Amino acid sequence: MEEPKMLSVNHITKLYDSQSGVADIHFACDAGKIISVIGPNGSGKTTLLKIIAGILKADTGSVSIDEYDTSEYMARRIIGYMPDSLSLAHGLTVKNFLYMISDYKYDGMFKDAIDQAVSEFGLSPYLNKAFGRLSMGNQKKVSMAAAFIGNPRLIILDEPTNGVDTSGILTLKQYIRTAQDNGSVIILSSHILDFAGGISDFCIFLKNGKIAAVEQKPRQLEETWKRLY
Repeated sequence: MEEPKMLSVNHITKLYDSQSGVADIHFACDAGKIISVIGPNGSGKTTLLKIIAGILKADTGSVSIDEYDTSEYMARRIIGYMPDSLSLAHGLTVKNFLYMISDYKYDGMFKDAIDQAVSEFGLSPYLNKAFGRLSMGNQKKVSMAAAFIGNPRLIILDEPTNGVDTSGILTLKQYIRTAQDNGSVIILSSHILDFAGGISDFCIFLKNGKIAAVEQKPRQLEETWKRLY
């Protein structure tokens, strides 16, 4: 009998109206895979990632990681999620925000790893600065660091490279590769085809909320983009 996939996205649909959302998205992958979700604005990328993360409830279908439904409370410890923008933390300092995640998800564990991530992402000068007063790029770096706390089994990164400097992108790649080596599944969305193609095992193209193509060869991403959009 075939072993169940580590991540399984089972025919999920979420429609806001007849023109937006996602419809009948279905795919699965094993441990240690990196998946990029590609598409123009409005194609359904953020909706899909929110559902996979358990942040948004699908109208139909389900998502499971290690056989946990991602919408269940017990899945929170094994999921790391970086949204495209983060507004809830604006009044907290960088240190308090990251430590809060440690306290909420892991009973205060992994604070040494948080301190290391702060250093590696170049955030040490901003440790006691309010999140809302950081540049967009540094806000993104804080959100990146938060997503990797606790070595989650599933890590979801929504447009992680937007506004981030080269140093931050290189550190992100290092963290993604380490997570992959540890057996995590990483799903990210990106407008940068070179970044997506260079790091992913396969890329899912969305169009009008549906999977329009799946590519495994980086050289074909530009051709597929031009053909679909």
